[in-house]
Amino acid sequence: MSERLLPREKALQYGITSLSNDELLALILKSAYRKKNVFELAEEVIAMAHGFENLLSLTYEELTAIKGIKKAKALEIMAILEIYKRLSKVDRIAEPQLSSPDKVVEWLRFNLGFEDQEQFFVIYLNARNAIIKSEVLYKGNKNSANVSIDEILRKALLVKANSILVAHNHPSDVSEPSGADIDLTDKLSRACRLMSIPLIDHIIVSKSSYFSFKNHCMLE
Repeated sequence: MSERLLPREKALQYGITSLSNDELLALILKSAYRKKNVFELAEEVIAMAHGFENLLSLTYEELTAIKGIKKAKALEIMAILEIYKRLSKVDRIAEPQLSSPDKVVEWLRFNLGFEDQEQFFVIYLNARNAIIKSEVLYKGNKNSANVSIDEILRKALLVKANSILVAHNHPSDVSEPSGADIDLTDKLSRACRLMSIPLIDHIIVSKSSYFSFKNHCMLE
């Protein structure tokens, strides 16, 4: 076996950050089967996810459908991905990140973009744009989430929010807003303005892209 196929030795000698994407996966997979080496198996996993950046979207069923990955190994991979997700939960967002729109979008895409069920997320902010409270307020089916504007504003008043930011995901991987998304945003923006709690943005995220109502000048 060549040095190329020894990610464990490479990591021990040069550090874990020296490994390429497929080497990292190969280190986790450890072995394949007689007709496929571990790097070929790693490449197949990446192909199943349609790219290394989409590994979080993989399901247990998809992993076990790959020849060479059995139930125990699939669960091990799912556990690693779940640990990574939990290390990036919303309560780790700090005020400096909210001052950077790119970082907010990156975080939202990571936490919502790979979900196969539509979720509506609300961040309540104080006068300094620091987070007071944040939560997934609604979960819908694969196509829509049933959102109550009254409920959003009620919670905003309870936590004494100065402004809010909302976001939701599109499991279809198409981030362009639907007619219903545009209508909801318009109604929510008007209601927020009447309550003097401005809606600073509505962001739609998917696996590969995002849409900002603010950036497209679609907030009143």
